[in-house]
Amino acid sequence: MNASVETQSAAGLTLPDFLGIGAQKSGTSWLHENLKPHPGVFVPEAKEVHFFDQKFEQGLNSYSQIFEPAGDRVKGEITPAYGILPPHRIGLIHELMPRLKVIFLMRNPIERAWSQALMNLAHQPGRPAASLSDQEIIAHFNSPASRQRGDYETILNNWLAHYDRRQVFTSFFEDISIRPRELLSDVFKFLGLSTNLDWGGFPYNQVVLRGGGMAMPPRLRRILVEIYHEPIERLGQLYNAPARRWLAAE
Repeated sequence: MNASVETQSAAGLTLPDFLGIGAQKSGTSWLHENLKPHPGVFVPEAKEVHFFDQKFEQGLNSYSQIFEPAGDRVKGEITPAYGILPPHRIGLIHELMPRLKVIFLMRNPIERAWSQALMNLAHQPGRPAASLSDQEIIAHFNSPASRQRGDYETILNNWLAHYDRRQVFTSFFEDISIRPRELLSDVFKFLGLSTNLDWGGFPYNQVVLRGGGMAMPPRLRRILVEIYHEPIERLGQLYNAPARRWLAAE
């Protein structure tokens, strides 16, 4: 679609104030469930709308209808696949929503790749994790679907090419375990929301979509360390902690 045509057609439509763009398997379901109770937030009941990666041809009118019930609330949605959108699509999103705020959570890409492999190869097809062969797991590690989602540097560079750094919130999966309420407060402040809340209504100490299956065998971990050693080192220069600790743990 022509970007100028889409931008013109967005006039008067109700579009989101924020997008959660991933990373996949990095706590986005937890974040979605903890945004829902805030009285100043509207998110769709179901996470992952997939408009900009799968349903764009349905048109902005259909997307706008999702957010019309928001009223005066801050509105948004979380679809981790948006993290790996091509630059031209991110540019179009910026034309449509130049004031958009973007939320990106990062997880050790070694652990993230393992979690995604188990989800895609075992959990979703309904297979026992122990039945997976090393060959198919390693093929998944090396697939574009996995490598792109673990390339946080490129993801952030692509979005920061269009959005000011002040419009992009980044944090880490580890914060959900270490400082969940503080992380939520940081997100709420980033979105311009009150943190004077009854925190008893937020499931910030609950695990959402707990990963299951077997622990990562050392032989497979070594392969992922080889894949992600240099990207983690580069990321550690930008985000000193905990990114540097990801390799220290290996």
